[in-house]
Amino acid sequence: MITAVKNKFTTLLLLVIIFSSVIRLLFLTQSPEGFDATEAAFAYNAFSLLKTGHDEDGKPWPLVLTSIGDYKLVGYSIWQIPFIAVFGLNEFAARLSTAISAVISLLLIYYIVNSLFKNRKLALLTVFITSITPGHLILSRMAYDPMIALMWILASIALFIRWHKTNYWYLLVASGFALSWATATYYAVWVLLPFILILYSFHLYKKIAGQSKLFSFALLLFLPVVTFGYLFTTTRGERLGQDSTFQVHAQPLLEEQIREDQHAFPFVVTRLFHNKLVFYPQQLLKNLFTNLSFDLLFLNGDKIDRRFWVPYQGVLLLWSAPFLLLGLLYFWKYHLVYKNLLLLGGIGLTFLGSSFSEFGSETERTLFAAPLFALLVSYGLLVLFDRAKRYPLFVSATFLMLLALLLGVNSAYFNHQYFWHANIHEPWGRNYGMREMLSLLPEFASKYRKIVIPDSAYIFYYFYNNVAPEQAQQEAKLRLSQGNFLGLKLRKQVGEYLTTPINCPTNGQVNVLYVCQGRQIPRNSKIIKIIRFRDEQPAFILLEFTPAASPEELPKFVSFMDSSGLISEGSENYW
Repeated sequence: MITAVKNKFTTLLLLVIIFSSVIRLLFLTQSPEGFDATEAAFAYNAFSLLKTGHDEDGKPWPLVLTSIGDYKLVGYSIWQIPFIAVFGLNEFAARLSTAISAVISLLLIYYIVNSLFKNRKLALLTVFITSITPGHLILSRMAYDPMIALMWILASIALFIRWHKTNYWYLLVASGFALSWATATYYAVWVLLPFILILYSFHLYKKIAGQSKLFSFALLLFLPVVTFGYLFTTTRGERLGQDSTFQVHAQPLLEEQIREDQHAFPFVVTRLFHNKLVFYPQQLLKNLFTNLSFDLLFLNGDKIDRRFWVPYQGVLLLWSAPFLLLGLLYFWKYHLVYKNLLLLGGIGLTFLGSSFSEFGSETERTLFAAPLFALLVSYGLLVLFDRAKRYPLFVSATFLMLLALLLGVNSAYFNHQYFWHANIHEPWGRNYGMREMLSLLPEFASKYRKIVIPDSAYIFYYFYNNVAPEQAQQEAKLRLSQGNFLGLKLRKQVGEYLTTPINCPTNGQVNVLYVCQGRQIPRNSKIIKIIRFRDEQPAFILLEFTPAASPEELPKFVSFMDSSGLISEGSENYW
């Protein structure tokens, strides 16, 4: 009987995993449309490490990738190496690495939930709910680092649980290794790391007696602590400063309040009311409760970062809202305070980390809470199923069929929004048209003296052309004089193309092809080609400068700049 039950759940788990794999692999390179610069950077650095053992800038096996100045952690690129080795440097290989990690994370969720609660139904339902959760699904179809970090955190927890059952010391080492890889993959893990280590230490202290405690602590904590310490000192907190809501938003608002006092109050009074200690916690709490709002969770999601936004869709399915509340209430009722604090604390810490970000909310940082939300939704559903058994079969069956129908409708709506509207409705953050633009340039090479492209396009040039890493590393030595939006000076030339750090120059040379971004062009220019987003806004405008202002009527959504001019043909400046 027990074997039959195990086989039943194994079969159901296999079906859920197959279903989850299909919805993550189907149209993987088509949805979402556009291949983001972050996706290209991670993949190309993986390619460079595979071929040369150095990153795009020529640094040997770094833990931090300078890239465009956002100081990406290298853990994800290392994870991508075998996928790129097998499938080559392309969009499919890059995104496949994330999709596979998402499926692995589902298996780990099943093991963890089943081990902690001894409840296969709860574990299976949690896996299924996680697999269809919009936030988890969206991030499993893009070549981004949060999913890989989640997988390694879950692997660390699963290995620690396994050690707790078996006492095999090597499982502690493996758990620490997995946690250190998560630490070297995604910055948001740094918020969770101290609390995970404290939790591990608490269980180590309770389980182990005598002198072996110190040895066990060393086995588990050494790698994560050393990894974090090295990364923090290496980056000097630069990425944290870029992402910090305090630096980007709170500090200017605080300075504004001080100015508004207009010296009407003594300096001591002004500083008493308007200081970091008073204002920063307010800003943090504002972000936190915005992140936990019904609007962000169930209705509209994070509308600030368009890379992960699906129009009119939250990070959770609206269908799950009542079951989340029901699960929260009954979980609190039937479980110890310790487990409740762990569950709610995990959700709170995840969203607290998101609250520190530049935008105040970031969809990708909420990913770590997806399994916890799914656990509560599953718990609420199981409570409801148990109550439904008390009613006549016809009533309970009708009710359950209605729930299934509503889930189907909500899931169908999400898929329609994701696979269609997300590619059309304000899709400006996804670098749509970059591949088309780069593929057009060779046909213009013989017609113009030079071609000037945006400096941000350099990583796409390397990625789509499978440029030898040695060339990229050599070109990294010659930089522009002006920095990008993060202050980093990017490459002055990639291949045969020059680069510019501005969207579209107001001045330029004749017989030079310029690739502009945005809607505005110089008056003395001639449009050669427009590549548009699916909503018909210009993604790229290929143009050349002319001696006189163009008399042509401008195409849709294109306008002239206020100023324009020419640079003499013999000048070394092209913009």
